[in-house]
Amino acid sequence: MQSGFFFACAAAKRGYAKSLRKNSQRPDGRNAVDWPLMEKAATGAKAVFRNMPLPLLSVDIDGTILEANPLARDRLALPEDRGQWPDLSHFLLSLDAAELVDLMESCCHRSRPQQLRTKCRDINGHRFEVTVHLSRLDADSDRCFLCALTEVDDPREEATGLPAPWADGLTESSLRWRFALFGAGDGVWDWDLESNDVVYCARFRQIIGFSDAELDRSFEQWVSLVHPDDLRGFSGAMQEHLRGSSPHYICEFRMRCKEGGWKWVLARGRVARRDENGQPLRVVGTLSDIGARKKLEYELRRMATTDFLTGLYNRRHFISRMADELARIRRRPNPPSSLLMVDLDYFKSINDTYGHSAGDLVLQHFADTLRSCLRRMDLPARTGGEEFAVLLPGTTEQEALILAERLRRKVKSTPAVTPGAIVAVTVSIGITLLGPEDSGPDATLGRADEALYRAKNNGRNQVVLAPL
Repeated sequence: MQSGFFFACAAAKRGYAKSLRKNSQRPDGRNAVDWPLMEKAATGAKAVFRNMPLPLLSVDIDGTILEANPLARDRLALPEDRGQWPDLSHFLLSLDAAELVDLMESCCHRSRPQQLRTKCRDINGHRFEVTVHLSRLDADSDRCFLCALTEVDDPREEATGLPAPWADGLTESSLRWRFALFGAGDGVWDWDLESNDVVYCARFRQIIGFSDAELDRSFEQWVSLVHPDDLRGFSGAMQEHLRGSSPHYICEFRMRCKEGGWKWVLARGRVARRDENGQPLRVVGTLSDIGARKKLEYELRRMATTDFLTGLYNRRHFISRMADELARIRRRPNPPSSLLMVDLDYFKSINDTYGHSAGDLVLQHFADTLRSCLRRMDLPARTGGEEFAVLLPGTTEQEALILAERLRRKVKSTPAVTPGAIVAVTVSIGITLLGPEDSGPDATLGRADEALYRAKNNGRNQVVLAPL
């Protein structure tokens, strides 16, 4: 069903499209139109109409405004009560009602959009100049029209960098598709496999910051802009679709922008034409900027795996990574891996003496000190109030002992600076190897805990090895 049916439905329900209702009557007098089905099919059209980046109106041929999107309501200062909306001719100072009807009839007779430049005013009488674009909403109806108002010298026109929405030679169906794409903010690409040329729309180039002259028409240049780590997924998904193994092409990947950075995009496409042997000849698709969504996904993952106070990993993520490392140790014990359990000495007295805010600063200071002593491959985590753990992949017990002693000395020699005092801190550390016979992370952690408590019972500020 065509998207224009939504507006035809609105017209009929409001009593403005009498001829449409007349044509929809069965001989028995019942209405032949299935309104619920039409409204369901028109849901997408409603969303596009509301979200277009320019004022839009749906208008009956007598000039009655049937619907207005938010930008149109704001620009014309339309009241909430639709019953108080004047006809379109009230706003167009250079046209009377009869001339407006003539313009609409020209749309019907010439089967193409019409436009004119005119003075306009809002409900409050404020005047401005616009270009009015009119087009039929439905090829089968001569009563319902789409009216777009483009302000003359509107700076937003240049800022968007979008093509004129009512270009000469486009069919009304093509124009509706263009409006839908503008509303979604997607770029369009068209790949001719016989010539290996790709045609990009202006929005596609805008997403990655290139001008028309800076992007040639070769598919190879597009591939060259894909991040090397994403290239396998990009080409694999495309080949799978070209072979007919998937109904459409869809892939998320990073593309290099003109300024040199990387932007996450989502490409969708589908084979539009195949030859008699089923070989693909043409693929058409869209490109979407999903950078904001990816940033949100990253932030959600970070929040799910990170301790909010120290920025180290949280216990849940640490246990998961330990389980992965234990699985590796069972398959291949060499190289070994070690575990440190670290506890700040007398931390309760720090909170009691200086307050919990100072205690938080001490924890953050220790986390920074811990990070400075580790390699990139090591995994530090806050597992409790003042308790921390460190997974050391590919590290022997003696290597772990050297690292632990270096950490202990650095913590002791670098007190935490708080607004109220300089707080001296020491730590106790227990060390154990990850054993192939460990049933799970809890077994390894329990062994390291025992070594840690021996260090605390022996006077604190020391490192103790736990036997396997």
